[in-house]
Amino acid sequence: MIGMKTLARFTVSLSPELAQYAEEVRQRLGISRSEVFALALKRLRESELREGYRALAEDPDFQEDPWIDSGLRETLEESPWS
Repeated sequence: MIGMKTLARFTVSLSPELAQYAEEVRQRLGISRSEVFALALKRLRESELREGYRALAEDPDFQEDPWIDSGLRETLEESPWS
């Protein structure tokens, strides 16, 4: 069992529309259902992080701190996360 990952199992209930969409995505991408949901959660997490970083870059307290020149705003503008 060297290199084996421990995985969590979930049971989910979806509306027929979401179930159909998940199946379409699975077939289109050629991945498993588990991979569809993992991909969706990864994208959601990235979106939430992106929004959090944007909010931080716009925070006046963060911007006015003379010790901080993070370049966060510029990085976000140049990032593929934009």
